Amino acid sequence: VHRINQGQPGTPAGLFTFDYNTTSQGPNYGGGDALAGLLTGTSTTGWGQYEIPPYFAMQNIGYAWYFQDNYRVSDKLTLNLGARYELEYPRTERHNREAWFDPALASPLGNVPGVGQIQGGIVYASNAERHIVNTNYAGIAPRLGLSYRLRPKLVLRSGYGVFYNPSQFVASSPSGSTGGTDGFDATTNWLSTYQGDGATPWGRMSDPFPNGLVLPTGSSLGAMTNVGTGIYEYLRNLTALPYTQTWNGGFQYELPGGLVVEANYVGTKGTHLYFAGAAALNYLGPWIEKASPDEIASLISYVNNPFYGIITNSAYPLSNPQVQALQLLYKYPQYAWVSMQNPPWANAIYNALQVRVEKHFSSGMQLLVNYTNSKSIDDASVGTNTTWLGGSISQIDPNNRKLERSVSQYDIPQVLNIAYVYQLPFGKGKRWGTSWNRWVDGFLGGWQTNGIWRFDNGQPMSLGEQGGGLALPGYGQRPNLVGQLRVNSRSKWFCTDPGCGYFANQGSTTAPTDVAVLPANYTIGNAPRELPDVRVPGTRTGALSLFKEISLNRMREGSRAEFRLESFNALNHPQFCGPNTTVNGGSFGEITSQCNSPREVQLALKLYW
Repeated sequence: VHRINQGQPGTPAGLFTFDYNTTSQGPNYGGGDALAGLLTGTSTTGWGQYEIPPYFAMQNIGYAWYFQDNYRVSDKLTLNLGARYELEYPRTERHNREAWFDPALASPLGNVPGVGQIQGGIVYASNAERHIVNTNYAGIAPRLGLSYRLRPKLVLRSGYGVFYNPSQFVASSPSGSTGGTDGFDATTNWLSTYQGDGATPWGRMSDPFPNGLVLPTGSSLGAMTNVGTGIYEYLRNLTALPYTQTWNGGFQYELPGGLVVEANYVGTKGTHLYFAGAAALNYLGPWIEKASPDEIASLISYVNNPFYGIITNSAYPLSNPQVQALQLLYKYPQYAWVSMQNPPWANAIYNALQVRVEKHFSSGMQLLVNYTNSKSIDDASVGTNTTWLGGSISQIDPNNRKLERSVSQYDIPQVLNIAYVYQLPFGKGKRWGTSWNRWVDGFLGGWQTNGIWRFDNGQPMSLGEQGGGLALPGYGQRPNLVGQLRVNSRSKWFCTDPGCGYFANQGSTTAPTDVAVLPANYTIGNAPRELPDVRVPGTRTGALSLFKEISLNRMREGSRAEFRLESFNALNHPQFCGPNTTVNGGSFGEITSQCNSPREVQLALKLYW
C-alpha cells in the first residue's frame, strides 16, 4: 500500500515582483528603480499571482508474485528460471478529488455556431469509479539465465529478462505537474496594466485583483471545468506499462596469476516508455505542413470568437471577442490547450560490447579494467518532467514523432575505466627490505599507490537557432544540415584565425560555406534531435593517491596510522564543455567554459586505534 498526504503550495500568500521599468523614463532604459516601483504600488512589467493550493490524500495498492529456481542440469550446465507478476492498481484520492479527460464526451457547450458539435471534457472521480485510469493487468515478467562450463576455466553465461518500470499512476505528489487535479487548484494572475497594454497602471497593491480571485471549483462544474483555458489530465485508456527487456551473452576465462577476463554482449530494449514533450492534444493536422505562407498568415490572424459570451471568465483567453483562426480548427477548440500526462509512446534500444579484466588482490596488487563500446538510440531521452536532473525534452512535429528518434542524449560510444591498487614491494614482509630496521622501514616501507582513470569520447550535441525562421503553428524548428559537421583538431579550438573553432567547416559567423543553416520559414528543418557524429569533448582524467601505513603496535596491538596524499584530476587535464551550437547566435562553435575542476590535492592522516 502506497500512501501520500501532501500539499505543494506555490504562492499561497501571493507573490508580486517589481523592476526598474515602472519608474524609468522610457521602456527598458532611462534609470528607474524597482523599490520605487514597489512604493508606487504599481508595475508595468512585473509579474505576480495568488494561489489557493490543493491538499490531497492519495493511495494506491500494488501486488507482486514471483517464482525462481536454479536447476542444475549437469555438472556443466545450470539454468536459472523465474517469472514475476506485478499488479499495480492506479491511485485513488480519499475524497475523489481526481479527474481525467474524455475525448469522446459530448461537451455541455453543445453545437456552437461556426464550430459545430463540441467534443471532449473533464470527468471527475466518484464512488462508482475512483481510480484515475483503468487498471492494466499485463504485468508478466519472465526471466531466464544459463551458465555452461565449456572448459575447466572457460564459462559461457547468458540471460534474458523483462522488467517493468515505475508507473506514473501510483500515489504521488499532487503538484500541478502530476495531472488529474484541474478544478482543485486555483491561481489568479496579477494583471498589472490595463488589458495588459504595458503602460496603464492596473491592479494596484491596494487592490491587486480588482476582478476578484479565481476560486477552486472542485468537481462542481463537471465537463465545463477550465473551458476557455487549458487542462492537464490523464486519458483513462492510455495505460500501457513501460517495460525493459534486457539480454546478454558472453564468456568468462581465468588466466594464470588470478586474472579473469570477461567479454559480453549486452542488449536492452525499452518499450512503451514515457515520452516527455509529447503530451499536447490540441494541434493542427499534417495538412498545415503543405499550407502556403498566405494560408498560414490567415490562420494566425484574428477572427470573431464564437465562444464570446459563452465563456465569460475574463481571466480565460477564450473569453475575448476575437481569437486566432487556428484556434477554431483544433480538435478541442473550447480549450486554449489540452495536455495529457506523459504518454507511453517512446522506445529505446541499447547494444554494447563490454569487456572486463579483473585481478583479485594478490602479491600486493589489485586491478580492474572495464571497456564498453556501445550505442543507445531512443525517441525521448527524458521520460517525465525531470529536466532539472539533466537532459531536455523535445517534439518538433506533433504529427510525426519519428522525427525525434536519434542517438540518446546520454550516448557515449566508448568508455575505458582503469582502477588499481598496488602495494610497493618494500618493507617488512615484502619482497625487499624484510631485514630493514624499524626506522628505515618507517620511512621507506609500507607505501601503496592507487589510481582511477577514465577515458571516453563524449556525448552527442544538438543544434539550435535563435530567432531564426518562422515555425509552423504548434511546431518546433531545427536548423538544416546541408553537409556533415566536422570537429577541428584540438589545437584550433581557441584560436581566432579563419578555420578556427570547434568545428572545422563552420565558424562563429555565417558564411556561404556553412553546413548548418537556418531553415526556410514554415519548415521544420532536417537536423536530427542529436547529432550522432559530432560530440562534446570527451573525458581524460585520473585520480591518483599515495598511502603510507605506519605500525603503532608499540602503543596498542593492531593500531596503525595512515598517511594519505590524494590528487583529483592529477594531471590537470581540462575537460572543456561543449561548444555553442546556436547556428545564428554569433558564437557558433565557441567553447567558453570548462566542465571539470582543476587539479585538487588533499593530505590526510588517519589513526586506526
